[in-house]
Amino acid sequence: MTQSPSNSAGVAQPRLLQLLAHSGAPLADDPLPCCGERLGRLFGLSDTLILDSAIAFRARQPGMDQGSAIERVIQELANTRRALIGKISSYGSEVEPTDSVDFEPYLNAWLALQRRVIAASRQLRDKARKVMKDHNQNLARLAELDSAFDHAMAGYTSQCFSHIPKVLEQRFQALFPALLQAQQTPSEPSRETGSAPGDWLNRYCEEAQNLLFAELDVRLEPVLGLLEACHNEVTISS
Repeated sequence: MTQSPSNSAGVAQPRLLQLLAHSGAPLADDPLPCCGERLGRLFGLSDTLILDSAIAFRARQPGMDQGSAIERVIQELANTRRALIGKISSYGSEVEPTDSVDFEPYLNAWLALQRRVIAASRQLRDKARKVMKDHNQNLARLAELDSAFDHAMAGYTSQCFSHIPKVLEQRFQALFPALLQAQQTPSEPSRETGSAPGDWLNRYCEEAQNLLFAELDVRLEPVLGLLEACHNEVTISS
């Protein structure tokens, strides 16, 4: 993640970018090109053909009211998000304490949680698309469009999120000297953290949790958008 949205008046940075900047990630200050131009850079010829096919998509079946199925997906989204928040909140507690504090166990624990977030968001997105395709023509076409965009942007999305563990490692190393200072002057606050040096690891875990909370929200945004479209379509139909 090396670019940020335009910082013009009235445009706020997404929380994930704010947290990354706070953790020391380099974010460009130059405004990004318009949305259409950015998407054009991500879509190759094959992606364009898939998108064209999605725009012209027509469901083979007339569809049936999926209102109850949509409500089940909405409830599953709420339950899944709640469970993931609980898991993320306990990050760091699963790492066995040792005499030497190494970054690798904390990274592995964070990556395991990230994989759960990715898998859960993917599963929910697929379920939302399935319900949409079974409901009516409008939602079926929207599901196809979402699939086309998801496919075209998968590589770029993966590349962007892959930078977060690197930021975490840099932050861990930046806070780590507080441990050495704590061994020498345990009662003095750290200049880096502004708190007792012995709390540096807790601070790191809290920052790592916040980054994963923000990533969870970003990954669930497409699901929320699809379910909002479903809700609006069902409301109009009724």
